[in-house]
Amino acid sequence: LEDPRVAEVVLAAYPHMEPDLQPRAIELLTQRTAWSKPLLAAVAEKKIPANALSINHVRKLMASKDPDVLKQVKEHWGTLRTERNPQREKVVAEMKDLLNRTKGDPRAGVPVFKKLCAQCHKMYGEGQEVGPDITHDGRANFDLLLSNVFDPSLVIGVAYQATNVVTVQGRALTGLLVEDSPKRVVLKLQGGKLETIPRDDVDVLTISKVSLMPEDVEKQLKPQEIADLFAFLTLDKPPGDPAARKIPGTPNPR
Repeated sequence: LEDPRVAEVVLAAYPHMEPDLQPRAIELLTQRTAWSKPLLAAVAEKKIPANALSINHVRKLMASKDPDVLKQVKEHWGTLRTERNPQREKVVAEMKDLLNRTKGDPRAGVPVFKKLCAQCHKMYGEGQEVGPDITHDGRANFDLLLSNVFDPSLVIGVAYQATNVVTVQGRALTGLLVEDSPKRVVLKLQGGKLETIPRDDVDVLTISKVSLMPEDVEKQLKPQEIADLFAFLTLDKPPGDPAARKIPGTPNPR
């Protein structure tokens, strides 16, 4: 599994993957140093955009003990916070202004949701149940939804605190803790996969102070994609349902 050819195969296929599979490929490549190095080389060569890696992917790379990996991470992303960024309130205000003046298409928001959100969230029966099923959770009103998306570490439910594990082999994993016993640790990773780590293989286990959901959603999407995503998320029923209504407080840009 340490074979660096795994990274070669994944990186060669990456440009041709469906958008909702690309984050899973990044998640895989950040798990092992032998795969992280080719990934970082692809970022340096601009074959993969730096914003294809979420903040949580980068934090996982920072858990590496390899000096070359740490050097490249610092070159591309600088120094990252390990706690919630209080400046996210400013981002929430900026995104609210954007959505007040940009009309979105809920149908166009569906593929954006599948690419960005469905790795961890289920909605109307589609997606993975790593984080909350947002069909009926976290969308009571527009302001709550806005905060949950752009400032996810403001309030983190106990059941959704991220756990970071570094193995004695140097593998770095981040997910929701499913089991922590004398024999094993089980994490639910992005994409819904359950990863079992024998307890003897665990070198470091820590509870993250930030949400498993990345804070930098706005950097991964174009403004129109954000508007389309929110046009989808702010409907209380799927697009096309004649009974669909906007959740309370949703702006109505012209």
